[in-house]
Amino acid sequence: MKELKFPGKLKASLTENRKTQRELANYLGTTQQTVSRWLTGVNEPNLSTLLKICEFLNETPNSILGFDEN
Repeated sequence: MKELKFPGKLKASLTENRKTQRELANYLGTTQQTVSRWLTGVNEPNLSTLLKICEFLNETPNSILGFDEN
């Protein structure tokens, strides 16, 4: 199975969309610390939160998880 690349993809998408960890946290109703833990790979969001992240960043789940690459 291919290794998930969520932390790097999330960071890149935040940068590309000119969004901050705080803006994402506020949108999700969570803390900036939680977002930081996702970015460092300490934790991962649950499925419903992942879908909200995708909505916020205008990404697909496959893209944010790194499955769109060859």
